[in-house]
Amino acid sequence: MEQALYLMLRVNLRNLVVNKLYICKEWHIQPSEIDRLVYFEYEQMLDTIQEDHKEQEKRSKEEQKQYESMKKGMPNMNTMMKSMNQSTPTLPKISLPKFN
Repeated sequence: MEQALYLMLRVNLRNLVVNKLYICKEWHIQPSEIDRLVYFEYEQMLDTIQEDHKEQEKRSKEEQKQYESMKKGMPNMNTMMKSMNQSTPTLPKISLPKFN
């Protein structure tokens, strides 16, 4: 019966399998649960997953931009360490007497 429905809707079987695997991976759903869905519910799941991925990419890009702007505002760590070493006072060298 399922095959007849897929043929009626003219769905590419390879795409169907790829999408099923994708949903199983993303939402941790068994393939048998996906088979029980009505096709429009299945399509809606795919659309929701795609929207979620777009939002995650957008947030990730924004965070990357914030990180880059913070990184530009901070001084270089190598120059900071060199300046700290230059300003650190050195102790005088004292020779202690030897006791026999």
